[in-house]
Amino acid sequence: MNTSPILITEREAALPATQDYRDIITLLCREISDLHFPQQAKALATSALEREDLEPTYVGRGLAVPHARVNGLPAAAVYIAHSAPSIRWAEEEADTVILLAVPAERPELYLQLLSKIMRWRMKGLCTAELHKLLQ
Repeated sequence: MNTSPILITEREAALPATQDYRDIITLLCREISDLHFPQQAKALATSALEREDLEPTYVGRGLAVPHARVNGLPAAAVYIAHSAPSIRWAEEEADTVILLAVPAERPELYLQLLSKIMRWRMKGLCTAELHKLLQ
């Protein structure tokens, strides 16, 4: 899929309860920036929130997949987070949020990652299986 590794991180703590899913997107962008892309938190959040404004990224079955495409990212990253209770995402409820951060120069990689995530969710596999699928 890609010559460079996909950086995969799973958030250990449940997401905080919030009234605004946009706050969750901003939090995850800040955390993935701290982990993998220092100095990119603002660019990641701006991209993800602009995408969210086009149409909410809730994809069904309790899953939201916000995504940021940012010029110059050295690699793609996937950040998996769980929430109990579920987060109100537009008109739906999400218990799993997977943030994708992908170099803007690699739109095909974004589509490949999203496809794998959707297959994983449709099959109802555990998170460990998602890690395997994304590699």
